[in-house]
Amino acid sequence: MLFRSSDGDTVIGFDINEASLTAVGEELGDQFHACVMDLTDPESIRAGMADMQDRVGGIDILINNAGIVTGKHLLDLTEKDIRRTFAVNVESHFHAVKAVLPGMIERGHGHIVSIASAGGISATARLSAYSASKFAAIGFDDALRIEMKRLGHPIKTTMVAPFYVNTGMFDGVSTRFSWLLPILDPEYVVRRIHKAIQK
Repeated sequence: MLFRSSDGDTVIGFDINEASLTAVGEELGDQFHACVMDLTDPESIRAGMADMQDRVGGIDILINNAGIVTGKHLLDLTEKDIRRTFAVNVESHFHAVKAVLPGMIERGHGHIVSIASAGGISATARLSAYSASKFAAIGFDDALRIEMKRLGHPIKTTMVAPFYVNTGMFDGVSTRFSWLLPILDPEYVVRRIHKAIQK
């Protein structure tokens, strides 16, 4: 779910799934712009970001939210599984941020949000590629924040590391301590992220 901004901001969705983008566009209307993009392909990211910035102007807030999981034991992971997980969950952050950061610096403001996972703080079985990629996403955000501060650029970053979110990606996963670590509702997570950005 995308949060409907109360102040009428333009929302841009980047996804490889055109049908999903169309559905979001029908929900949000004219404030939504869709861009079909392959997040495993750096050139697709660069071209899509450049096209959107030409069409709607500079991007002030970038939320790197794409993520995939295979849910396999280490010895069952193929080379393709590993490469795709890192391409979507980590490398896409580098390419997307590099596409928008120069404009943010030039305008003197901007906000980068990195959606990682609790799996990037504490790993578990059958998530070696996923957890490693989310550990990397957390490191990416931390390094970016420090770099922007040291260079004197007023660019904000927010790291989000939720427990399992009920989006379908972790269907069948349960939690032993639901009172402490419940499976999270997507709308709740979006509201918390929106609140964090505002702060």
